[in-house]
Amino acid sequence: MRRHSFFVFIGILCALFYWTFGSASAFAADRASVGLPSSTVKTNPERAGKPRQPSTDAAKEANTEKKEAPEKRGRAAKEEPIIRVGLAEEQASAVLTSDGAYVFRDAATGAELGKRAAGTVSTVTVKNRRFVVDGKDVSAKKIRFTLADERSSRFLSVAGDKYRGTILLLLADDGTITVVNEVKLDDYISGVISEEMSPDWPAEALKAQAVAARTFAVYSLGKHDDDGYDVCATTCCQVYGGVGSESPEGLRAVSATRGEIMTYQGKAIYAAFYASSGGMTAGSEEAGGTALPYLQAVRDPQDGVAPNRHWQVSMSPRELASKLAAAGVSVGTLKAIELTPLELGKSAADRYPSGRVKNIRFIGTTQKIDVAGPKLRWIVGLPSTLFDIRYGTEKKTDPNTKGKIEITNPNAVIVFDGYGRGHGVGMSQWGAYGMAEKSKYREILSHYYRNVDVTWLF
Repeated sequence: MRRHSFFVFIGILCALFYWTFGSASAFAADRASVGLPSSTVKTNPERAGKPRQPSTDAAKEANTEKKEAPEKRGRAAKEEPIIRVGLAEEQASAVLTSDGAYVFRDAATGAELGKRAAGTVSTVTVKNRRFVVDGKDVSAKKIRFTLADERSSRFLSVAGDKYRGTILLLLADDGTITVVNEVKLDDYISGVISEEMSPDWPAEALKAQAVAARTFAVYSLGKHDDDGYDVCATTCCQVYGGVGSESPEGLRAVSATRGEIMTYQGKAIYAAFYASSGGMTAGSEEAGGTALPYLQAVRDPQDGVAPNRHWQVSMSPRELASKLAAAGVSVGTLKAIELTPLELGKSAADRYPSGRVKNIRFIGTTQKIDVAGPKLRWIVGLPSTLFDIRYGTEKKTDPNTKGKIEITNPNAVIVFDGYGRGHGVGMSQWGAYGMAEKSKYREILSHYYRNVDVTWLF
């Protein structure tokens, strides 16, 4: 996926914020990923497996197996929402084409501006704060590209990547171009699901992921409204790759759960998800947000199937003190660390109910200071906040049994000894993998999202 460096930069900022608050920019507004997207995506180290190379004929393969679930028969048809996905910002130009004939119009008036034959390339630039299409000035501030025959199975392409729906070009105030894909919600989810979960995984896990991703998207509608779209295509929202990211397995999961979302008191929930819980999920407040009744800490033994769920991050006292200082938490020479020993599912003054670190105290020569667990996670680069401390030498480290590590040897090693990968709020993808052997997707969802209803948006 070729995206502008702006989105790379935004992705990094979102990742830092996400690690600190559990993807909780939305927690303040009663949300959690609509990612947490999570969450575990192709460009995220918490990704839960690599997808196979997708097939451009995936939709055709999946449609041959479409069957309406019995409980859906007789439901009144509702219109499927359109979601606006920001593909790129601050572009000097945009290159579009299609494998079918296509038209471009003034998005404000609907007036046709031009028509192109299949395979014809259109290059859009900006000159004197006006769009220029193939060398011809266009007065429109918004240009919409659509297929000449929208009933066809053709696609529009931007910079070589294929997309369903339409492509909208917005002329930004700074004279650059914002590229937006306007697409039906389930077509969007089809381009998301195999970025968030490997298509090789069990069908019930993929169905659970489809419902979570769809719910997350509905919750996120309008998140980037000021930029002219609903959601971005990066880890800040959910990774979306258009047709190139579709897989037959993912499309079947989307089709099998068509239109289904999770709601609480009639509203789409913040359907957070991540790679691995480490054996216990977290409440939404544990990631720096508001306590939400449907995002509670629950035991998650099924997560035991996750590879690398146990992790260790080692460093010297000097290196740790340097990392803290770089983040504005200077303690001088590190002398001690205070943290209640980890016990899964047991809270303490410095631990949340799941056992995740709420605060950890660092004592140095200049001051002692408490650092929030989610903040320390991104300062040090930890996979999760479900950890304890070990101390010793390269050959042997001792566990934290007394709640305080005295640092007496400058050549010693401090080991962050933890479990799980991700913020821990909502659905563990590896837990869903483990549950899928014996459970249906709705059972998986009800395990991770408490007191919610699964209903049909359309």
